[in-house]
Amino acid sequence: MSNNNNTYERTDMIDPPLKVRGSQFVRENINTVTVDVFGHLSTKGSVSTSKLKVSGDCTIGGNCKANQVNNLGSLRVQNIQADNLRSSGYMSVAENAAAGTFYAEGAVKIKRLTADSSIEIRLGNRSTVEVMRAGGNIIVKPSSKLINALMHPFRKLTCTTIEGTNITLYRTTADLVCGEEIIVGPGCTIGEIRYSKSLTVDLKSQVDRTVFLNP
Repeated sequence: MSNNNNTYERTDMIDPPLKVRGSQFVRENINTVTVDVFGHLSTKGSVSTSKLKVSGDCTIGGNCKANQVNNLGSLRVQNIQADNLRSSGYMSVAENAAAGTFYAEGAVKIKRLTADSSIEIRLGNRSTVEVMRAGGNIIVKPSSKLINALMHPFRKLTCTTIEGTNITLYRTTADLVCGEEIIVGPGCTIGEIRYSKSLTVDLKSQVDRTVFLNP
């Protein structure tokens, strides 16, 4: 299959591995073992694959379902579901992102993010997640990459609700944070915290209200 600048009508049920090295537009759904985007891929349909790797720019008009997602560039999608979801660039999810484990270092814009196990966000730039829930740990910290030092004022996460078991937050603004053990590091502004075991709040953060939940 050519990867030149063309528009493709896809009618096959199971596609061969898709490698995009130039610019490619796909009208219909993609169902293949692997999708590797080094250039630019835009699809109006949905993507179903075992592994999605984005090193360039990828826009999925529908939903994405994969075992493993590794985004090193820019990924935009309506809904995404993956066992292991990692992003080291920019990720935008218009509706729901669901994963077993979620890790991002860079910038994210997600309406609802849920993880069975854990969520870790290393802030490289301004990020927003309206609702964030995890069955285990949630960690939000600034990126450790030296190149992000100049973007320090913009490395913030804005949320409405954060729910998890053990939660550690830095430079986070949220209306409500719920969990068992919660650590609020510097640079946070929280409306209300509900906790059932322990709570630590840095002096450089603001928390309007705390509620201890009896087990």
